[in-house]
Amino acid sequence: MEKLNNINDKPAQKISFGVYGILSIIFGGLGDLIAYLMYPEYNFMRKAVSSLCNGPGGLFFQIGTVVSGFFALFFVISLGKKFKEENIDENLIKSTVFTAIISCISFIILGVFCGSNPVIALIHGVNAVISWITGLFYITLFNILFLKSSKYSKFVAYCGFTVTLTLTLLMVAFILHLLPDLRFLMIILPSLEWLNTIALIFWYLVVSTYIIHQRI
Repeated sequence: MEKLNNINDKPAQKISFGVYGILSIIFGGLGDLIAYLMYPEYNFMRKAVSSLCNGPGGLFFQIGTVVSGFFALFFVISLGKKFKEENIDENLIKSTVFTAIISCISFIILGVFCGSNPVIALIHGVNAVISWITGLFYITLFNILFLKSSKYSKFVAYCGFTVTLTLTLLMVAFILHLLPDLRFLMIILPSLEWLNTIALIFWYLVVSTYIIHQRI
């Protein structure tokens, strides 16, 4: 019986939680790509990322976003658990995972509520802002954990800090465009959103592949 249990455990041991991060990228990317291909009038420079949900392939964008968010949620929770195996401040780990969970849940909600209806658009917009802000915090905190950990290369943390710079740029531009004299900044927000999306994909890709390669 013991041998049978060991055999059953072997497949599970070979699966790295880094796969969750890769799956998050794949589903989110496919959803965006299909929605874009079905929306010939879409313009990266003038339309926000979420405008894809208003096109013919909007459902693919929504499904891709929701599924991507769930895999991202599994990924950040699993990533946080790994740091508990080391002598690192537990409060820092808890704060990191907590903000990451909020960001992922908000990302899932903005995928569910996406459309031109004013109420749905409001729910979408609020959750988008929450996801951006908490995303900036949790990636920054994970970068700090990477620096404190003996399992991760500093390169992973440095890549993460470049991502937080793009998130910061987006948030600053978004806040400034609310001022009457700086509303012209709205013109660059769609491009910054896409830059932010690419940066997040880059972060998940770097961290996930490192985890899989190093068998963390």
